[in-house]
Amino acid sequence: MGVRRLVEFGSSLGIPVKYVPLVDYSNSRGAVDMGLVPGEGGMTIPEMLAAENLDVLWVVGANPLSRAKLAAGKAFVVVQDLFLTETAARADVVFPAACAYEKSGTVTNTCGEVQRLKQAVQYMGAKPDLEIIGLLAKEMGAAPVMGPWLPDTVFESIRKNAAGYDVSPALLAMRAVSLAQVPAISDGRSPVGSAHNTLFTSGTLGRYSKMLHAVLESRGLH
Repeated sequence: MGVRRLVEFGSSLGIPVKYVPLVDYSNSRGAVDMGLVPGEGGMTIPEMLAAENLDVLWVVGANPLSRAKLAAGKAFVVVQDLFLTETAARADVVFPAACAYEKSGTVTNTCGEVQRLKQAVQYMGAKPDLEIIGLLAKEMGAAPVMGPWLPDTVFESIRKNAAGYDVSPALLAMRAVSLAQVPAISDGRSPVGSAHNTLFTSGTLGRYSKMLHAVLESRGLH
């Protein structure tokens, strides 16, 4: 009902209006574009948490136990994250993960803007997600199948295989690039532009930031 009223209000303004559905995490759009969506070819998050027959639950950069309970008898829980979240506190093994500015790669925001990240600092103990997965693959004898664990190699594969990501690396090195600036996407999706919105966060990581709590938009971090 609220969405309908919002659309009716936008239509009454007499000017072009665009709507952008916001998501919880900074790279949620990127995860969707890479096919990392629970329920698509696999179990949904509630199904994973309720399942009694899963031997291992591996959680990367998420905190599903902040609002839900894990089924009793879950054999082994692995978490890689920045902080000791509720899910990490329940885990049998925790891999300290590097934050966005401690690793290189790219992120894609909700509006389809791709931004390149370059490692600025490095702390002892924390490792990028790609390196954590690569080291585990090495111990399991699966490193050759995984291929090089280099951000540039991964992005080159993304450029070749993911619709709308054929963006020049040189262009990315200078600034964020919107997928709206890329030639028409082959699967028929309409390109979108930036909303240039103010602070939006689910609070999963934002609650650890003193600076975010100091701004007016911080209401709703919890």
